[in-house]
Amino acid sequence: MEVDNNNRFSSLDLRLLAVGISLLVSFFIILNPSLPNDDAYTYIRIAEITLSDGVGAAIQYYPWAGYSLLIALISKLGVDLTMSAHLINAFFFSVLVYSFISIVNLVSNSRSVTVLATICILLYPPLNELRGDIIRDIAMWALTLFALWQFLLFLQFYRLPNFLCFCLSLILASFFRPEAIVYLFSLPFSLLFDNGYPKKIQIKSFLTINAITFLCLALVILLVQFFGIDILAVSKEFLAIYEPFVNSTLNPSEAESSSLSSGIFGEYASSYSGPYLGVFLTAGLIAILIMKLIEGVGGPFFFLLIHGAIQRSIKLSSYFSAPLVIFLATNMVIVLGFIVTTKFVSSRYSMLFCIILVLLVPIILDDLITNLQVMKKKTIGMRVLILFFGYCAFDSFISFGSSKEYITQSLVWLKSDDHSEAELITNNHAIAYYSGKVKNYDQVPRFVTEDQIHALRPSDLIAIEMHYEMSQLVEKESVKPYIELQVALPNIEDMALAIYKKVEPRN
Repeated sequence: MEVDNNNRFSSLDLRLLAVGISLLVSFFIILNPSLPNDDAYTYIRIAEITLSDGVGAAIQYYPWAGYSLLIALISKLGVDLTMSAHLINAFFFSVLVYSFISIVNLVSNSRSVTVLATICILLYPPLNELRGDIIRDIAMWALTLFALWQFLLFLQFYRLPNFLCFCLSLILASFFRPEAIVYLFSLPFSLLFDNGYPKKIQIKSFLTINAITFLCLALVILLVQFFGIDILAVSKEFLAIYEPFVNSTLNPSEAESSSLSSGIFGEYASSYSGPYLGVFLTAGLIAILIMKLIEGVGGPFFFLLIHGAIQRSIKLSSYFSAPLVIFLATNMVIVLGFIVTTKFVSSRYSMLFCIILVLLVPIILDDLITNLQVMKKKTIGMRVLILFFGYCAFDSFISFGSSKEYITQSLVWLKSDDHSEAELITNNHAIAYYSGKVKNYDQVPRFVTEDQIHALRPSDLIAIEMHYEMSQLVEKESVKPYIELQVALPNIEDMALAIYKKVEPRN
């Protein structure tokens, strides 16, 4: 692989160019908005509470409210809460892009690899699919990746400012997602694998930087306490959210275990397979996690990583490999703990793991192109590059998802004067928020219940996103006489959303 020792200034230019492109893409999405993701309404609701009732009320409503507090703060510049969230995410996307390229440039100080890294991160499909979402994860990923870059610089030069940046970045990241703090204590273990120093020096350095870590953490906690936020109490409240999941996992009731076993294996087989239910579930959850990791890396990048592993294209020194392996292991433990406890996981939880793997893709691509040039197949190499990045661009920015136009149409119908006085229940967050008829729009359940329908007054409305359970509900004999279909969207044959009116049953 060709190394350019004068690459630092050119790589800096590329990073700034990449940041500019990232911001342009984010602003294009902001100017052409789609309906927010479901999580967005929780963050917006907390930000509203912050502005109306103060920080204390927001934290009481949701303990780990850092992202929403920032949304509320930026909104004071004169933008609405949704725009504020998009601006925050645009900034952190640019930080993530800058940090990604910086890390790759440290691992392989080659002009060609830096160029490939720039294109890879800008056209990374799973990441670009989240540009329009309002989620706190973007900030956490960006700050954690920036911290990793600073830690690698610290390992290279042993400069205290780099380590302090590492500490403060992860502490800031933990205000968005608390698990970021785990990396603060796991990554320093890579010092014990630094073969450039005697073991005594390794241990002394490890203990010294851990002391600095605890000092930084203590100072930040005291600073937060000074502003009236009891960080320990907030942490306790946040962990309490997961207590029911932990109890259900560690101490499942006999009735739950029996019901679950019968549902999975059948009544007869459950007698034989039931005792192994825990093993079955754990294996299944790990399989889900593996699929989420593949999904998070993305098809083109995944196959390149497989190719690189087979061809042994990646040769990293222990200086880089130790912290990267520890980072990956830390993320895997966090995600595995989450999925075993809660029984579900989103690709977002494993995204940091995937981003670290994608750091290797530019190196593999560069090695592949170099080999093709040696074989005098430069034209084929260019075609491979164009095809690869063309597919990534297409996958990143062309959506094949079903249209949500029916939600916009339903909102127009609901906002008409004829229905201004009617109350509304719904299982759709966007309808709850934009209709202005549901106060706790962030707490919209997936299922509308029969009791909710019967509690409505005549002429009140029910807007239901029609997944299987809801289709069954509206056909029940105890419900059907009390509702009257008003609108079926996008049409009666392909009904994704239906609006019903509560009526008195006919005799």
